[in-house]
Amino acid sequence: MGHIEAGSALTWNEIKQSKSRLQKIGLQQLLNLWQDAKERQNDPWLWGDETEGLLISFDDGNEHVEAWLHADQLLEQLSRNIDSSCAFSPEYTLCQLETIAGRPWTMESNGIMNVEDNMKLRKSLIQQHLGSGTSFLTTTVCPIPAYSSGQSREDESSKSLVDRLLSPHSRYQALFKNTCLRRDHDVMANVPVYPDQNTQRYFQMTKCGTDLYGRDDIKDGSASKLRIPLDPIVCLPHCCSLQVTMQLQDIGEARRLHDQLIPLAPIMLALTAATTIWDGVLADTDVRWNLLGGCIDDRTADEVDDKQLQSPKSEHIRPRWSSNNMFMSEDHRLLDWYNDTRLVIDHEVKQQLLDSGMDHRLADHFAHLFARDPLMIFSRDVELDRPESTAVFQAIQGTTYPTVRFKAPPSPQSDIGWRVEFRPMEIQMTDFENSAFAIFMTLLSRTILHFDLNLYMPISTVDENMEKAHGRDSINHQRFNFRANPLWGSRLHPTEVKTGPEIPTATEDTSQSDPDPDSIADLLSPNDSESSSTAGTLSSTTSCSSSSSCTTLSTHSPVTSTRALPNIELVEDHSKKRSRTTNNFCIDSPEGSNAPESNDNEQFPPQTIAALINGDLSPSFCPTPFPGFIPLIQRYLDEIDTLDRPARAKVDEYLGLISERASGRAWTAAKWQREFVMGHGEYRGDSIVGGKVMYDLLNAVKAMEDSRDVGGKMFDF
Repeated sequence: MGHIEAGSALTWNEIKQSKSRLQKIGLQQLLNLWQDAKERQNDPWLWGDETEGLLISFDDGNEHVEAWLHADQLLEQLSRNIDSSCAFSPEYTLCQLETIAGRPWTMESNGIMNVEDNMKLRKSLIQQHLGSGTSFLTTTVCPIPAYSSGQSREDESSKSLVDRLLSPHSRYQALFKNTCLRRDHDVMANVPVYPDQNTQRYFQMTKCGTDLYGRDDIKDGSASKLRIPLDPIVCLPHCCSLQVTMQLQDIGEARRLHDQLIPLAPIMLALTAATTIWDGVLADTDVRWNLLGGCIDDRTADEVDDKQLQSPKSEHIRPRWSSNNMFMSEDHRLLDWYNDTRLVIDHEVKQQLLDSGMDHRLADHFAHLFARDPLMIFSRDVELDRPESTAVFQAIQGTTYPTVRFKAPPSPQSDIGWRVEFRPMEIQMTDFENSAFAIFMTLLSRTILHFDLNLYMPISTVDENMEKAHGRDSINHQRFNFRANPLWGSRLHPTEVKTGPEIPTATEDTSQSDPDPDSIADLLSPNDSESSSTAGTLSSTTSCSSSSSCTTLSTHSPVTSTRALPNIELVEDHSKKRSRTTNNFCIDSPEGSNAPESNDNEQFPPQTIAALINGDLSPSFCPTPFPGFIPLIQRYLDEIDTLDRPARAKVDEYLGLISERASGRAWTAAKWQREFVMGHGEYRGDSIVGGKVMYDLLNAVKAMEDSRDVGGKMFDF
């Protein structure tokens, strides 16, 4: 989110009384912004990462840990920091902090090399202001602080929890209070308990288990039915994330990238799974997304009525925090039936947007934002109401939280252009991992745009994949429905699938495997050489043998040659109908049609994350085998060829982690946490993460940054 300004926010009663005026102001600001920025072009490719973490207090004498609730004091000290290469912002609770780089990154060599170092610098600056017994950790494992003597968790009132945990910043105070007041009913989020061998017995025998964790669920005799109920304010500290925001050259490119990243959200959520301990209990899920959506859900009881939502003709009112409602680009490959979930829009707002020259899809996107009540508006923004201001519109847009956010320029005069924010990834425990995933997503975004890949699928299929991503160890146990042929209608058209030689390590002879520069240059369209100058060359982490089965290599040394990908040619005529074959990346559907391309099961087959990331060229994979996102990134970087050797080696190491994580050989943080707890000597097999176990776990997280050896199977590849 970046810098957050302070100020006096409107109360919920004030918002209700002035709702029409607020929406009118916000709409006019959007219209002004649209007229000024719709023709904006040629902004440079820039990007930035946002990492969130927790402040943890360690009592080594008593082997005890708890959240340190003084982020407001820490931020005051950090505000005097003279190092402009970092910036810090408050988060929802007093034990959380958000960090960003002081300046946006490019995809040049110095940018690649500095991302991880900058993340380390942010932690170092924070640590300088903390005592020796307190640490800033990028983790989702949050030990909620101890309660007053003799007081149990179920005796602690929700109001008291809010007072103790909620950030005093006016933005978060207003958001939390206005959310509760609008929905006008209590919310208790819950996740399933991990059913270990002694789980049922523990919850039956303890007061905590019967009263707090659901007496009725135990009566059926199944530990798998137990759930962990959580007050919303208790959930929030567990929901730290890694986000990446990218500036595009114009609104058209931003809309295309927005759409293409939506299907990737469940995949990246599963790859970064890191949330399996909630309030000291092992859960049977691995990620935060749905639970956070429930915590900040402002919908009324009528708006979440099950009968209404089950009606196929009803307009779908999603939580503010949810996966995306719709695709919205003008891409001719976006078929109408892909937007197969109906959403609430403000029809009067849509008409005004259409009258201003917006197309229907973009108007639907913004009209949906205005269909919701504003939740957080600073009073000064309403009082001033300057023509050049966009503060009210930005507040309306900024209180909706999809997996991929389309972001307009902050103001007509701003140097910042049209942007896309990728939001589903969970925070990782080390700077190495966070850098790897941030750079991977940026490189993948550049690759998608460069080759004009086509990842479109029905929104309902994306929703199903989001549910699959929540499962325990979903990388190894789930298949995600995904477009069988992302090259349909793209600039790439492999006419013959061929496998290539394995990647040699730096010590091997590479004289015979360097790519032919002339053949690579021939693949570039006339305009690409100039417009795609912000990336570089990367050696591969994946090889395919002559038998067409893919094997991931585990080298982290600089590599001087690349994997030979399938023959790929540029397709200039996107309107040409291509027939389906087993060795071509083709489909049997004319582009631009609004009819389904083929049977859903054939067009969007269930696929493993390993196949999507690393590729699978075997005929059994699907009728149109896909080379994988990492090999496509490699191809893109080989064509651009701007990274120097050290940067190339660094990116190779990052992609090595992504490749191994996708294959299941490198564990997710969630799997590592669960295995650590279950292997601890004081764990009783009852799903409870006791004080000593929690202390040792967070100490291991703290040590992991200095030595990846502590991470074991997270980095043992």
